[in-house]
Amino acid sequence: MSADDLPPITNYVAWLWRIIRKIFVVTVFGLGSIIIGAIVFPLLRLFNHSKNSFRKAGHKFISFSLDFYIHLMSLLRVSTYKINDLKALRDLRGCVIVANHPSLLDVVYILAFVRDTDCIVKAGLKKSLVSVIVKNLYISNNIDFEVMQKECVESLHNGGNLIIFPEGTRTPRHGSNQYKKGAARIALAAGANVQPIHIGGNDKYGLGKGESLLLVNHQERYKYEFTVLPQIPMSKYQGLSESIAAKRLTDDMREAIDSVK
Repeated sequence: MSADDLPPITNYVAWLWRIIRKIFVVTVFGLGSIIIGAIVFPLLRLFNHSKNSFRKAGHKFISFSLDFYIHLMSLLRVSTYKINDLKALRDLRGCVIVANHPSLLDVVYILAFVRDTDCIVKAGLKKSLVSVIVKNLYISNNIDFEVMQKECVESLHNGGNLIIFPEGTRTPRHGSNQYKKGAARIALAAGANVQPIHIGGNDKYGLGKGESLLLVNHQERYKYEFTVLPQIPMSKYQGLSESIAAKRLTDDMREAIDSVK
């Protein structure tokens, strides 16, 4: 992506300071991930012997950690956020959370908002600084869909939530991607209501797909606006064939998210 559609840089000192702050919070994230994997997870295992109890404890610890992290980013003026109904996300149980995906930080914010949530992550993260966290807590997207769906349904039936970005990749800065039916198929299989969220705000240049972390929106800090929309109940699709229900639910997800401008 190009920044040609952004106004030219006029204050190079401010621009450089934004980059330094961004590098700092990325470094904090990486070091925090290493500490959690090396120290926190072994301690959690001492008190949570079953896989399910460990994952629930891990999900909550990650949520509280990321809650601290997003406030750190706000304090350092790297990013800030507004949300219309945080309580609704805090109270979620057994829901599939779907949202548009404009930036790298989307999942960080949602994980911070929702205390017990699983998510489907790309396989490449298993070779990153967050590899230990990903392998222990979340579901990889490089397994057979039926196997992945079974793991997702099990997680939802255990009372957790599940984050899925229906576009399958980050939303481009201009335009959008086609929605895939995977999220709808999983929600229907689990009988789990869908919680749509619209992620808005300003330009996320430097946090998009394929963009270097050394790039920033040089005009202002990243601003996020989260709109928690009405849930989509699965009762709406009773009596429909699996393929028709998945298509209609996918269309309803897109319509709900696109309703926020």
